[in-house]
Amino acid sequence: MLVDNILLLRERYPALRTYFSEHEGDLTLEQFKTLESRAGSETIRYEPNNEKPLMVHSMYDPVREAERIIASHAEKITEKTHVFFYGVGFGYHVEKFIEMFPNQSYSLYEPIPEMFLEMSKNRELGNIINKNTQNVYVDRHNVEMFDYLDEFTTSNRNIHLIVLPSYKNIIKEKYEQFHQNIKDTIINRQTNLHTDASFQKLWVMNSLINFETVLNTPNMLKDIDRSQFEGKPALIVSAGPSLAEDIEHIRYIKNNNLAYIFSVGSAINSLIEYDVLPDAVFTYDPRVKNKIVFDKMISQNIDHIPMVFGSSVGYETIENYQGPKVHFITSQDRTSLYFLKEQLNLEHDLILDSPSIAVMTFQILNKLGADPIVFAGQNLGYLHGRHYSKGIEYDIAQSAINEKKLEKALTTKDVYGNEIKTNQTFNNMRENLESFVPLYERKTFINTTKGGAEIKGVPFQTIEEVINNQFIKPIQKLDWWKKDNSYDEKHIQPLKTTLLESRKEYEKIISKLTNSINSISIYTKTRRKLQLITELNNFDYDYNKLIKNQYYMNFLAFFIRVNANLLENELKMLNKETDVFVRGKEMEKVFTNFIEHCKQGTKELEEVLSAI
Repeated sequence: MLVDNILLLRERYPALRTYFSEHEGDLTLEQFKTLESRAGSETIRYEPNNEKPLMVHSMYDPVREAERIIASHAEKITEKTHVFFYGVGFGYHVEKFIEMFPNQSYSLYEPIPEMFLEMSKNRELGNIINKNTQNVYVDRHNVEMFDYLDEFTTSNRNIHLIVLPSYKNIIKEKYEQFHQNIKDTIINRQTNLHTDASFQKLWVMNSLINFETVLNTPNMLKDIDRSQFEGKPALIVSAGPSLAEDIEHIRYIKNNNLAYIFSVGSAINSLIEYDVLPDAVFTYDPRVKNKIVFDKMISQNIDHIPMVFGSSVGYETIENYQGPKVHFITSQDRTSLYFLKEQLNLEHDLILDSPSIAVMTFQILNKLGADPIVFAGQNLGYLHGRHYSKGIEYDIAQSAINEKKLEKALTTKDVYGNEIKTNQTFNNMRENLESFVPLYERKTFINTTKGGAEIKGVPFQTIEEVINNQFIKPIQKLDWWKKDNSYDEKHIQPLKTTLLESRKEYEKIISKLTNSINSISIYTKTRRKLQLITELNNFDYDYNKLIKNQYYMNFLAFFIRVNANLLENELKMLNKETDVFVRGKEMEKVFTNFIEHCKQGTKELEEVLSAI
């Protein structure tokens, strides 16, 4: 490695320098051969064992090739674009990019460590690493790095990918996996952003309004007798179109007390339609329209079934239902986590928010020790052109799938190995469920959904087989929900006082931040560097006080979480900015908008908070 390159890595990327100094002997450098191109510049060839050699750069003129590569991307690069290079090689295309876009930020990812070392032995890293370089990622000889995915989950800017073309052949499988990783990460981020934007205020508002009901109902994991469920079979009934095929078997299970039957989401309407009432209904949807799911149940005066509700559920749902209620604390419930944190065993008593109530019920039943846990109607895909089972037909849940929607549908494997149509929401539910399965070892999980999506870790058996092999003897079902709440409310009042005090302190902090932003704006425009640096430091101090403020960190930050997260991402970028005037200008822009969201959020929260 050239001396200047050693010094550069020691200064800016010491972990990278340490890796190469300790592991150079582990790299297969003999597969890479540096050559002189016909134009006179250095190029490099990959020579794998017993395979055709492949050029990393042009054998004729790597510089001209680099010009063509960057020119093909130029129209897609704007002032606000961050460029991500996959494959550095000898860096000619990166140099051309820097020449054409001298002020553009970019990151480098070299998936072949031998290539990076060969480059650093022959060419100056300073030609491709400068003040605009955000990150440099290099895979290790024995470990593939995934740090680069953070850029795609936290950056607020458009990221444009430039792949060195030869890498699509040199490391074809690795490149394809990289491409899939990026695709999955972007989809997940978009999904999470959409979820947060849709539900951020509802989660906080519902949790505040529901808190009184939480204090007056038993906690499913804290107060209910675990022995009522431990080692006993439980059937989670979802609203998929396959449910109708197995309804008579579910009736048999119900009539003979062979398992607990728990309805999740809209399935209660199908069960009412077929007159097979469950042992409990589970619900967690924070939206106002969630109450419509239980209209049929309420209109038919069915008020003896326990409703097990997530504490951030739409408050209208539990206000409307007059039957017995049991709650569980969700990870989206900031109110309970603030007031009851010391009374909860978070590892056991907290249920992680999921894209499906079936997944949350799955968590609960595992924590209660139910075994086996069996799924019915868990299609996670379309069947016979239907979304839901018979009996579910209302404005918010149309069962039939139109042709246009089917044409755009994704595909996945069903329990028989065939391809079926599905959508991104169902895929997210399935993947989320699959992520929980390995957490609960030595348990039996079964999917009885005929024609439903395959769920890894939850093998398929027909419900007939389950009745013959698993649900073989009756279980005793007592009124398990009739338990007292064990929360000690005397610990809540001091926390209310603390919250009120922090709310007042929050106003002072916001006032200071507003004044700082005004000063930063003035000092930036008048180019007064020393005063600007001082004011930026003052701002950082007060901002750190804000994010530690009890009112902000427990309530407001979650009420405006999309804006709070966007701000955090911007700050990470701005903290790397060496030009204080650029930093000052950007700070004014992002914080002015953020403070407005804080003020509006506080106004909306005020009435509900004061009622606690």
